[in-house]
Amino acid sequence: MRLFKRENGIYYVEFERGKKRSLKTKDKALAQRLFNQLKREYLKGKIILLSEGKKIKLSEFIEEYLEWCRENRSDETFKKARYVLQKLKDHTGDIYIKALTKKHLDEYVSTLLAQGISRTTINIHIRTIKSALTKAVEWEYVQNHPLEGYKQLKVHQTPPRFLLPEDIAKVEKVIDDEFWLFVFRLFVYTGMRLGEIHKLRWKHIDLNRNVIKVEKTKTFQSRVIPIHPKLRAELEARTPAMGKVVPYAKPTIEHKLKNCFKKAGFKDLRIHDLRHTFASLMVMAGVDLKTVQELLGHQSYRTTEIYAHLSPQHLHEAIKKFPI
Repeated sequence: MRLFKRENGIYYVEFERGKKRSLKTKDKALAQRLFNQLKREYLKGKIILLSEGKKIKLSEFIEEYLEWCRENRSDETFKKARYVLQKLKDHTGDIYIKALTKKHLDEYVSTLLAQGISRTTINIHIRTIKSALTKAVEWEYVQNHPLEGYKQLKVHQTPPRFLLPEDIAKVEKVIDDEFWLFVFRLFVYTGMRLGEIHKLRWKHIDLNRNVIKVEKTKTFQSRVIPIHPKLRAELEARTPAMGKVVPYAKPTIEHKLKNCFKKAGFKDLRIHDLRHTFASLMVMAGVDLKTVQELLGHQSYRTTEIYAHLSPQHLHEAIKKFPI
């Protein structure tokens, strides 16, 4: 019998192998007192242990998982998990986590489809739920993943929308404020996400090494982006402060740039399409997909493959490798 702390900071007691109980506290002294009390009761035979996975309900798991998410994932990932898991619980009720089945998720997905939610958004829900349950397996709340093998909905993939160099020039021409012109170029020349640029601070920009360090990303992995010569000139022209490079809320950044897109004739262009622009122009210039994946910070190579059609050269190289 032992007392231990999980990576979410919460203390647990393990009575015997596979038989654990949350003490629901991060306070070490309180956890020790509760442990001593439980140990006395356990030795007197006053505690009946339930089989693994049957003693924790969905609400309790969600609470612990979100605590872990808050400390170990980006703000966007935390908020998404909180929203999706709450919707799941509202649909299934506060069932025991081990009782969750693929049928529950089928019914949940059907409900979302009936509400007119897009398949792409529903797939985000599926991935979020599966990711949370992977942690439940790791924490030994369930022995096997309840949704192992559950497939996402098929989605018709449309090519990413992006700006050509002449389109970029059109947008730049209508931006009459130097600061927002700088912000636009920051997106175009780095391929960074809106959330990443919102969090970017001057301390993350190293002009000596000519790189921008992107920290606490969507995938919770840092990466380094070399500074493009045109962007470097913009950065050098600005007096570095101690705070954020773009000291505005995300909705404000979106609103300002979308107005510029409309003035330039691109009324349906999204902020995220500037990330597609960076990647697409890199691929069209002959940069290999693996390098683009690294610059974008994609965890999966498959995510970067949406730009493959822009690089006919890799097809020619593949044919040359035909052995006969």
